[in-house]
Amino acid sequence: MNSPTDPVVRAASVAGHAVRSVVARDEPERHRARALSDLSSALPSMEAMSEMGAVILRVATTPDFHPGRPVPVGVVADVRGAVLPHLIGNDVGCGMRMIALEGVTENDLVPGLDARLRHSFFQGGRDVALTGRDRHAILREGLPGLLESLSGPREGLLARLDLATAWRDLDRTSDDGMFSSSSVDAGFEDYARIDDVHRRDAIMGTVGGGNHFVEFGVVEKVVDGPYANVAGLSRSRVVIVVHSGSLDFGQRIGTTVKEALHACRHSVPDHRVLSPEVDEALYYRYLNGHANAANAAFANRFLIGLAALEALRSAIGREVGHRLVYDAPHNTVWRDGDVVRHRKGACPARGPGALRGGPYEFLGEPVVLPGSMGDGTWLLRGLGSEDGLHSSAHGAGRRLSRQEARSSARLDGALRVVGPVDPHDPRVRGRADVVAELEGRLREEAPGAYRPIETVVDPMVGAGLVGKVAKIRPVLTVKG
Repeated sequence: MNSPTDPVVRAASVAGHAVRSVVARDEPERHRARALSDLSSALPSMEAMSEMGAVILRVATTPDFHPGRPVPVGVVADVRGAVLPHLIGNDVGCGMRMIALEGVTENDLVPGLDARLRHSFFQGGRDVALTGRDRHAILREGLPGLLESLSGPREGLLARLDLATAWRDLDRTSDDGMFSSSSVDAGFEDYARIDDVHRRDAIMGTVGGGNHFVEFGVVEKVVDGPYANVAGLSRSRVVIVVHSGSLDFGQRIGTTVKEALHACRHSVPDHRVLSPEVDEALYYRYLNGHANAANAAFANRFLIGLAALEALRSAIGREVGHRLVYDAPHNTVWRDGDVVRHRKGACPARGPGALRGGPYEFLGEPVVLPGSMGDGTWLLRGLGSEDGLHSSAHGAGRRLSRQEARSSARLDGALRVVGPVDPHDPRVRGRADVVAELEGRLREEAPGAYRPIETVVDPMVGAGLVGKVAKIRPVLTVKG
């Protein structure tokens, strides 16, 4: 039997492709078999790829590997000469952001914070005022574009932004907060039509649904002191963790390209493969629209973090110092020449020397890996494992499907969860149907629906994918 830190690494042939996996500790074989079966259906055959001028070079799965739609979660694949949009799905750019707070203690996370967070994220209180020029800059140039655009007049939440701090934090952001794009996709032109009129944005700064969240937590354990010090973390430090993506933007570009590919399904060996050899215009449109969506996701997490900070400032009646620990997507593609690295629910975990400048250049890339609402979050450091394709798991991974969780997961009464509806409101308590739905949604994300986080982290440490830095204990979670 493996000890908690022994690497559990397996190799398999899936649809003719070699797949290397680091497996979660104590994972039931039937779960892995089902996920591998789904992956087999998701990977085009070698023959089809060859006919379309492409090849899948390498595939790896992470310990949070589990069935998902349209393909399993926890997959990394290098593809030469093509991109596989279905391997990413529509939540393009989904990722994690961690912010370390200064001069704040757990005692400052007062009960009044719950109502202010509910107002901010679910009752129209975000006050994100953007011009058309700001929106265009976000989609084209990500966070650097937004910050440059904000050098002019600002309103609402962004009027209180410290631009110097925001610029400083870019060196703690994956890819400097920007994926390269040549234009704004036609599907986004109405949203990004250039003007200088401030309008309250209905999209940016929203958490979204599913397993997306905003969480306030406290550092309870530091394993790697020197790295934690560079990250701005110490024992008892309060942090904000954000998990969200590109919202409607990824959905639009994903759906548009999927429909175009489906239309030619009878004329190509596999209509899921998008190669420049078969349809150069659509290939580059996807990569450009994908970059727009990934840039929107960077901006969305940035604005969510600001809204959470503003809610805390309002609740405790004083300014809150803060420093970004890291922000990175785990649902996107990276191009290196004609090779496209796909990460579906997998974090980049590049090793020392792989990043360009910034505080982590010679230390390894930070990985923000959340567990369940009761399990907390690990900050890890990437070790640049070639076998793991420089990647890490992106979370604890589901143990139960959402439907299974609704019927069997148990709720922990100690969980402090802020949702769109206050379950303690007498008007809500009188509606049995509303209460039942609220409890059902909580069960979908209950701790029992997920694997214990250590069963995912420890095998990766043993396999040399990541190193442990610090563990964060959750205190309050905002969920849509």
